[in-house]
Amino acid sequence: MPSFVLVPQGPFSLTHAADVVRRFPPLRHQPRSKEAVRVGFVLDGRHCSVAVSLREERGQIRVFYAGTREADAVARQVARIFSLDHDATGWPALAERDPKLGAVMDAFPGLRPVCFTSPYECACWAIIAQRITTSHAARVVAELVRAHGEVVRLEDESIGVFPRPDRLLDVTTIPSLPLVKVDRLHAIARAALDGKLDAERLRRLGDELGPQSLRFLPGIGPFWASAIYLRACGIRDVFPDEPITIAALGTLHELGAPPPRPAIERLTEPYRPYRMWVAFLLRVAAARGIIGDVSGRAAEIRASAAATRAGRRPGLRAAVPRWSAADTETS
Repeated sequence: MPSFVLVPQGPFSLTHAADVVRRFPPLRHQPRSKEAVRVGFVLDGRHCSVAVSLREERGQIRVFYAGTREADAVARQVARIFSLDHDATGWPALAERDPKLGAVMDAFPGLRPVCFTSPYECACWAIIAQRITTSHAARVVAELVRAHGEVVRLEDESIGVFPRPDRLLDVTTIPSLPLVKVDRLHAIARAALDGKLDAERLRRLGDELGPQSLRFLPGIGPFWASAIYLRACGIRDVFPDEPITIAALGTLHELGAPPPRPAIERLTEPYRPYRMWVAFLLRVAAARGIIGDVSGRAAEIRASAAATRAGRRPGLRAAVPRWSAADTETS
């Protein structure tokens, strides 16, 4: 069975990564294993179905794969998914700069962001999950995988993969989803086939143009454009303007809700160059109850942001993403 090795630079815990994968709604259809972390995904650029199995070997990560012979392409994507394409040797120093954050880091040693498997699959999740619960969205994804995805055999395990873009274009109806969402999924599939959702391309565009370039997708507004860029491209040093994250930061540092923008900038400046990693850590900690119940604070932040947007466009009700404390590891 073909494999390759990824060598983490700085602390990395495959155990914590496995726990995040297990709780990650877009991947709930994946098989569970105590021995390895197994994930199926559509390979960047090639749009073929691939499965991988990650195991820790003396501080290195051995990755077995099936579905393609292009080891380099698989290695790049796996490294991005598990944030192994970044140097984390400077990560522990954040605990010294911010002891309150350090206490949270101690609860999850070696945790790095686990990203969406690709901008394509993240964008599809964004459309499916809008205005329904994450549990409902996870069931829709699982049914799409079962009915229209491919199964890749790896280590005597059947691993289902989300439908390739060309296959998704053939899907005309999806149970429990309105037709408008199906049409939007088709638009995402076409964009993926045209190379407009390539992670490296979006990374090269940068922190402003990257998210902006995704706004052409029907149904993708500023919130999800940012989420696709940050959580599917593996961006390391942007602190997102997102309610749960800001609420968790405010709770950790005993700020008001919503925390004033200058306070957010002051607190997150010492987190460079890992501000997005901190944001991910805060969301995980909020989901596990380490920081405390941030739902009330997040609701206030969402309401404040909605009122501001509605004030700029009188007569319109701002669309607010549906989040709860249990959703904090989804994007």
